[in-house]
Amino acid sequence: MTNILRITLAASVAALTLASTPAIAAPTGSSNGPATAHAKIVKPLTLESVANMEFGDITVQDAGVATMDAAGAITCTGGLTCAATGTPAEYKVTGTNNQIVYITKPNVTLTNTVNPGTPLTLVLNGHGPTQQLLPNSGSTGINFTLGGEITIAASTLEGDYNGDLAVTVDYQ
Repeated sequence: MTNILRITLAASVAALTLASTPAIAAPTGSSNGPATAHAKIVKPLTLESVANMEFGDITVQDAGVATMDAAGAITCTGGLTCAATGTPAEYKVTGTNNQIVYITKPNVTLTNTVNPGTPLTLVLNGHGPTQQLLPNSGSTGINFTLGGEITIAASTLEGDYNGDLAVTVDYQ
């Protein structure tokens, strides 16, 4: 019986010793290395209009689409007759050397200057670059051109249609 008492006593002492030993905690705030910081300094972008877009005269016998590519070539479908070439919009962008510049080209509302209740929509997306790489001489900039597409109904009224292109550029 004495051996059973000793074993029980020894087991109780061991259990108390383990229960009262504090756990070793990992140091707070430890990491695999220091954090780093990064900043990229760039010149402000400038966007300058060089040439206005000009489709020229479009003759409407029936509905159709007039499309100008970024080089100025015009094609007409449906009942439209167009000149073979026009003038695409041209811009000059300047900024930091070797940076990619993203070009945003929202649709443009073209309003008849005589009959303003009959607007047309000029679609610019798909008719010119969506980005440009500024050359090593970023301060001198780079030019790019934009074409567009106008869907014209047979009932479209005669007159001059004008609108402002709200093209913007931004770094990545």
